[in-house]
Formats: sequence, C-alpha cells, structure tokens
Amino acid sequence: MNEQNPYRTTFVRMNTSLIPYLPELPQSSHASFLIALDKQLGKDLYPCSWVESTHSASAEEIISKLEVAIAELINVHHASLGNVLYRIDVPEGPIRALMARTEPSERVSVLASAILEREAKKVWMRMIYSTGEGKSQG
Repeated sequence: MNEQNPYRTTFVRMNTSLIPYLPELPQSSHASFLIALDKQLGKDLYPCSWVESTHSASAEEIISKLEVAIAELINVHHASLGNVLYRIDVPEGPIRALMARTEPSERVSVLASAILEREAKKVWMRMIYSTGEGKSQG
C-alpha cells in the first residue's frame, strides 16, 4: 500500500489527462481553472479531508486527492454519501445503481469520474459565463 494514498490498491486509477472541460478553455486559463476546481471540490466534498493547494494545482494532484477523498467517503463517511451527491448535484439514484453493478475495486473511480464531471462543469460554466475568462480571443 502507498502511504500517501492508502486506497491505491483498491481501485483503478483515473487517467490524469481526463479533466472534463479543461480542453475547451484557452491554455492561458488552465491554471486558474484547476485552482478553482480544487477549491470547489474541497468545498463540496465535506466531510472528507481535502487540503486545498497553496500553489498552482495540477490535474494529477487534483485527481489523486479526489481518489483519496472518494475512498474516504465510501469507507468512512458512507452515511454522508447522499448529502455529498446532493450538494454536488449528482443524481444519487443512478449513481447508487451504477455502483451496485460495478466491481468493488472500481467504485472509487466510477464515483470520482461522476463527481469530477459535475464539479468541472460548474467551474467551467462560472468561468465562461460569469467572468468571460475562458472565452477564446478569435
């Protein structure tokens, strides 16, 4: 087992290049998107442990922290799973059904993918429609 991520052996690792909506933004907005995504995940994944990056967040760092937080949510804070999914706006019923059909070793990745998709969309929409930061010039 890995000391940094004690759940590493219990699930399939997500592909770090798959941060939804990031490719749709200009390169100049990637760092601010990742920082905002890191903050959004930290806010919405309560009661899971999440230490926001004090520097530029990387996709790999965010995914690694997300995997640990999801494993913690499933294994330690299971009673809070419904509340967390509601707060993030991930439909609980379909996720629970999907997780029931998923091998236990892949459940963290399945749930992490759904949460990452929704949280990235929130951040992307905020960047595009609130500040116009993500709009390309040309």
